[in-house]
Amino acid sequence: MDAVDGVRRQNTRQQFARLPLEWRFVTGVPPGDEGGSGRYSPWRNLARMKRSMTPGEVSCYHGHRKIWQTMLDDGHDMALVLEDDFSVVDRPALLLAIDNAGLIASRWDVVKFFDFSSKPVISSRIVNQTEFVYHKYPTSGCVAYLIRAAAAAALLQRQSIFRPIDEDWSHPWEIGLRLLSVVPNPVTEIAIDLGGSLLDADRQGIRRTNRNWLRSLHGNVLAIEKQIQSRRWQKRMRQVLGGPDETQPRLAKQNIRSAA
Repeated sequence: MDAVDGVRRQNTRQQFARLPLEWRFVTGVPPGDEGGSGRYSPWRNLARMKRSMTPGEVSCYHGHRKIWQTMLDDGHDMALVLEDDFSVVDRPALLLAIDNAGLIASRWDVVKFFDFSSKPVISSRIVNQTEFVYHKYPTSGCVAYLIRAAAAAALLQRQSIFRPIDEDWSHPWEIGLRLLSVVPNPVTEIAIDLGGSLLDADRQGIRRTNRNWLRSLHGNVLAIEKQIQSRRWQKRMRQVLGGPDETQPRLAKQNIRSAA
C-alpha cells in the first residue's frame, strides 16, 4: 500500500535488482476493506484467540490472501512471497534454498526464510548445504516464504479471518500445513529502517484495551490446547523430514512467481 515512490517500493526494487527472479507488486488491502477474500469474524476471534485483532492485522492477512489468489489465477505452481519490509542478507543462500526446496517439494507446503525468534528444533534435514527445520512451535513472522499452490488454495478455503497470519500458522494441524524454516535466515525484516512497523502501535493499543481476566483465563486454556495439539503434530513432522531421500525436479525448472 506504499506510495508509488515510497521507501518500501524503492527498497523492493533495489532488492530484486540483485535477484534473478520474475516478480511483481501486489497492492495491499487497506484496513476496513474486506477485499472479497474472507471476513473478519469477531466471534471466532473471541473463541480462538486471547485478544482481538487490529485493523492492520486483518489488512495484512487480506494482503497475503490476495497474493495467494493472484498466484493461483496466474497458474503458478509455487510463489515466493515477500512483505514490503524485507531485505536479503544472504543472496546465494536464499537462491540455493529456493532451488533445494524443489528437491523435497513433496515434504512441505510452506518454507519460511525468516523467523523473528529462535525456537527449539525437533526435526531437520540438510539438502545441498541448506538446512530445513521444523520448530517445536512455528515462529512468528511472514516476511519471506515459499508457498505451494495446493497450500494457497487450502488456506483460501477459510471463509473467515480471526487470527493474525503468523499466529494462524502456529496452529498448522488445523489444515494440515507442513511448515518448514530455513536456518540461518537468508532474509531479514527492516521495518525500522523504512519508517517503523505498521502494526506494532495498534497491537500495543489492543493489548491495553483487552485486559480482561476472563479472556486471559480463556487464553490460558487455549495455550494448553495448543501444546497438546502441537505435540501430536510434531510426531508427523519428524516423519516428514526424516523419510527416505527422493528425486524431485529443481525449482528453477518449475513455474515460480515472486510477489512483494
